[in-house]
Amino acid sequence: MSRSLQILDDWFFAPKRDRRSWPDLLLLAGWIALAGFQISRHVMWRDEVRALTIALNGDDVIAMLRGLHGEGHPALWYLLLRGAHAVFNRVEVLPGVAFAVGLVTVALLIFRSPFPRPLVLLLITGHALLFEYVVMARNYGISALFLFAIAACYPAHRDRGVLLGMLLLLLANTNVVGAIMVGAFLLFWLLDMLASQRETQLDTPGWRWSPQLTNFAINAIIATIGVAICAVTMLPTYNDAAARDWSHASPLTAAILSLVNPGATSLGALFANLLPGIAGSVLLFAATLGLLPRRPAFLAAIAALLLTSLFFAVAANGAYRHAAVWLCFLITLYWIGWSKVATASDGLLPAIGRVSLLLVLAIQTAAGINDLRNAATGIVASRSADLGRLIASRADLANAVILSEPEYLVEALPYYVRNPVYLARDHRFGSVVIFSRKGRMDSDLGETLRLARELRDTRGAPVIILLAYRLDEITPDQIYDEGKDWRTFRASAAQIRDFREATTMIRRFGPARTDESFDVYLLN
Repeated sequence: MSRSLQILDDWFFAPKRDRRSWPDLLLLAGWIALAGFQISRHVMWRDEVRALTIALNGDDVIAMLRGLHGEGHPALWYLLLRGAHAVFNRVEVLPGVAFAVGLVTVALLIFRSPFPRPLVLLLITGHALLFEYVVMARNYGISALFLFAIAACYPAHRDRGVLLGMLLLLLANTNVVGAIMVGAFLLFWLLDMLASQRETQLDTPGWRWSPQLTNFAINAIIATIGVAICAVTMLPTYNDAAARDWSHASPLTAAILSLVNPGATSLGALFANLLPGIAGSVLLFAATLGLLPRRPAFLAAIAALLLTSLFFAVAANGAYRHAAVWLCFLITLYWIGWSKVATASDGLLPAIGRVSLLLVLAIQTAAGINDLRNAATGIVASRSADLGRLIASRADLANAVILSEPEYLVEALPYYVRNPVYLARDHRFGSVVIFSRKGRMDSDLGETLRLARELRDTRGAPVIILLAYRLDEITPDQIYDEGKDWRTFRASAAQIRDFREATTMIRRFGPARTDESFDVYLLN
């Protein structure tokens, strides 16, 4: 082994050198400061607030669950939000629950993992644990929490009790990628037990049924029930506009390509899509090689990588938050196998795996530093908070009806304003947009103005119109796609002229990190 590899191993792949508490407390305090700074600057955007809106719908939990059915996510996150809101009765439970989940997750890493502190520092300053799974209030952070809890409990509970099965049941109901990880972990658990059985029964050929396998079967049944609950909650989805369109492509071809080139799927988001797909694939596969000293963990990591890639290629597109669930699963396997990984001082492939893992984590930390830069420079995800401040500053807008184009701009508004919101395409009041190809697909600026006038006349209230399309920049009569090949919008020169004559622009907000920026008009 070269001197440089030896230094890397000494720093990042050695057993934890000591168990003093004060360095770990400093790590946690530093993480809290960095995460808290970002939370104080963070503006909620539509995917975050949409979950809170759905969680609070219905007179009771049963009614909420009925409304959730088909949304595309299992119920656990919504139950947490509804429970927290029942206690505190404030919308701030949304970032509060996300931070609490992130805090416990990071505390598990710092105080319970076998990783040396330099490696822990890389992990907790990565994009996932410094921003995406703690500042961004979504249901993916709870996947990391349950994965790390499983890692912490596995040695003591592998052969007894149902704690691991219950944790897997909960993991299956965090999100669909979490459910995929349940299957991969059960594969690891089974192979790990069989390997242990072979090691302890060298004189007995083959394998035999044992109490440990009975315990595993019971836990596997519990975990499978969790996956079934997830599927029943999610399917069939009513957001059919998000489904893959295979009219011009072959799902079989996409599936085969995803298995040999996972970096070209949404897993490439782990590298901010800066690496070519094949380079990302090489790094993803290589990062699993460090698990070769614990062969069942290596096989489970490969299985999880291929299953996740296949899901992204055939079923649904993903983003960083989805891909990072697989990364957390990989970290979980390294955690469980650390005693063998950290003492494997020879072998070229494990050494390549350790270096590759460090490269992946270094990219995550670079992205985490960029998150801090965005927070420091005031780059926000949405201009919804700015709109809330604008409405609060003007008494004449206190009861104004809000209309938007595209209509999904309004989903983040309930966190900041209490004004009634009208969904133009669905012709109803509400703030949860159904991403369906059913109903009205195409609209134009003339229809937006007509609806605004109708709302003013029927409600007797001012009407605020939010336009993501800058009227002085768009091309008249050009058709604009509103995402997912879903709905379209156009504006003729005459419609633009009529709209400007009938309204007054009261604010133009600057760009946002997402597409949630808009011009604000008031109907005259």
